[in-house]
Amino acid sequence: KKLKASAHRFDTGVSVEEMPFLHFQGHEEKPKPKFKSPRKRASKLFNELQVETVANSTKSKPAVWEVPFKVGDAVELEILDSGGVDNPNNRPLEKIRGVVLGRHNKGLDTSINLRDVLFGEPVERKVKLHSPLVKSLKVLEEGFVNRGRRKGRRVKRAKLYYLRDRKPEETRVTNLKSV
Repeated sequence: KKLKASAHRFDTGVSVEEMPFLHFQGHEEKPKPKFKSPRKRASKLFNELQVETVANSTKSKPAVWEVPFKVGDAVELEILDSGGVDNPNNRPLEKIRGVVLGRHNKGLDTSINLRDVLFGEPVERKVKLHSPLVKSLKVLEEGFVNRGRRKGRRVKRAKLYYLRDRKPEETRVTNLKSV
């Protein structure tokens, strides 16, 4: 008997339902469960934990997260210097001032780069905003980088690393009085 090509299979005279081969049967039943890698499950769990922790941190510190600030603004942070998170000795908070050079949004590792001039030396700090040591954030001056003739213009860069090459006096914030 000659085999003729049909729409799906070569015509053998036997219907697909009656074929004894395994690869033709059983596809209408339940599919096999997809293999889930334990590594992928762990990263999903870690991501869920991180999202939940970030949400709790933003709720607990409105003095930091509800303050709108941008790159190029002069800000002042109040940070616990010593004594730990509970601060049993009621020590005063340390005030850190600086120009925001950049903001890094990475979940729980969200941080800002601050630059200031202390005793004639430029100092850069990277401060994690979700840290329990950070108590409050206050904007001293908006658009601090664009002082003088360019005042009022917005900063058109996400990272102001070019300020490292300028004179230190251009990024001095410590002379500003609190608003």
